[in-house]
Amino acid sequence: MNASTITALLAELHHADHIIKAMLNAMTLQQKAKVHEQLESAGVSPGDMTRANERHAAIEAASACSKPSMINVAAIRQHASDIGAHAARLEILLLTIFDRLEEIDPKDRGTRAAVDAVECFTSCALRNGVLMREAAIQVEALVLKGHVA
Repeated sequence: MNASTITALLAELHHADHIIKAMLNAMTLQQKAKVHEQLESAGVSPGDMTRANERHAAIEAASACSKPSMINVAAIRQHASDIGAHAARLEILLLTIFDRLEEIDPKDRGTRAAVDAVECFTSCALRNGVLMREAAIQVEALVLKGHVA
């Protein structure tokens, strides 16, 4: 059974659960008793009129089948690609800051302390951008290999 089939079944079970609860809330006791008799005589629900326990077990089983191996690989690849692109743009912006800082006269002592602080923070931010891009590349590689976990 593929991921889209499991997802569709799971959605249908959730819809059925909501429909049954809404109907029960709207029914009188006499209406519930009449439906219970009809379902019991048909052999559909011998004990529990709504088959809530069976339905919830089916929902849990379907949910277990939609674990990470069934994740939408295309969506993961797209997000990883987006992260990589954003990180690359961040790196370009931060490198531009370094270029502009080089233009500041190093003899100006008051400005130098501020420039040193900006360079320090910019270096840290640049390193984080590089790490983000590398992580996005690793995520894409794992998805391509089928090791989604």
